[in-house]
Amino acid sequence: MAIGSGETLRLTWRAEKVAADFDCAIDAFLFSCIITNKAPRTIDDYRERLQLFAEFCRLRNETPATVSHQTIADYVQFRLSKVTPQTVNHDLRVIKAFFHWLVLEGYREDDPTANFAKLKEPIPFPRTLSDEQVVALVNEIAKHADTFVGLRDLALVCLLLDTGIRISEAIEIQMEDLDFGLGFVRVFGKGRKERFVPLGETAKVILHRYLLRRAAITNAGEWLFISTLGTKLTRFQARKRLVYWAKKVGIEGVRVSPHSLRFTFVRKWLQSGGDSVVLSRILGHTSISMTSYYARLFATDLKDVHRRHSPIDALAPSLRIPRRRIQ
Repeated sequence: MAIGSGETLRLTWRAEKVAADFDCAIDAFLFSCIITNKAPRTIDDYRERLQLFAEFCRLRNETPATVSHQTIADYVQFRLSKVTPQTVNHDLRVIKAFFHWLVLEGYREDDPTANFAKLKEPIPFPRTLSDEQVVALVNEIAKHADTFVGLRDLALVCLLLDTGIRISEAIEIQMEDLDFGLGFVRVFGKGRKERFVPLGETAKVILHRYLLRRAAITNAGEWLFISTLGTKLTRFQARKRLVYWAKKVGIEGVRVSPHSLRFTFVRKWLQSGGDSVVLSRILGHTSISMTSYYARLFATDLKDVHRRHSPIDALAPSLRIPRRRIQ
């Protein structure tokens, strides 16, 4: 179907509007994200970061068509004075996606973000719970396992510590996803990718007890973790319960959260000599690069374990090898 002269003018006007106005360009870009089924939370994040960038550009009388490589560089420096390199890199990913789309749709001929290097990020050391803190936390919740809420919280904490799954994955578990016979729970990770995560014996016992108690809740539905009203437990509610128990125990030096429990699982797995490939599959990573990252983070812990369990050191008294260091 041929486009009439009036339609051509409207399309030209829209193209000029997008190139000249950040609000119009951002709205058009986000609409394309909706069409390609980007998650609502992702779109909200894109909008927030692009609006901050647009505000910076307007102060310099820039438009989507005039933004240059130098503009991007100046914005990076501006953001670095306020936030971490990790956050700036996230900003850059969104801005790059925005300008890539502008070029792809013909609103710009060049991409000012091309060849813009990612900032070097310091390796953050995730705080994890010590063995003593884990024991204190679990034992405190267990004291209240005679109530539905206490038993539910105990089952949730044990599941997170036993599997390292994300809280977003845990609250999406349905009754049919549990298989006590085979000892697995089915979870859906990022991008709704399905995986089966093994359950330890302790976690299975607690989950089974919880299910027996859960059966007394009317209109419970299919979600595994629910409120006393039978509604699905939310991430906010789960985090709030963890904070409650952490304060009750008096845990200090580490923020007790689903994320810290996930890292605690990773640390204990690596300390005990767990396989990194298996760990990657349990955590839902598509490559083992993240587990290599974890290994670097917990290198000190692994060094302590090696010092205690080194076979050659254990046999050292019986070995006839030189003891003196070479000067």
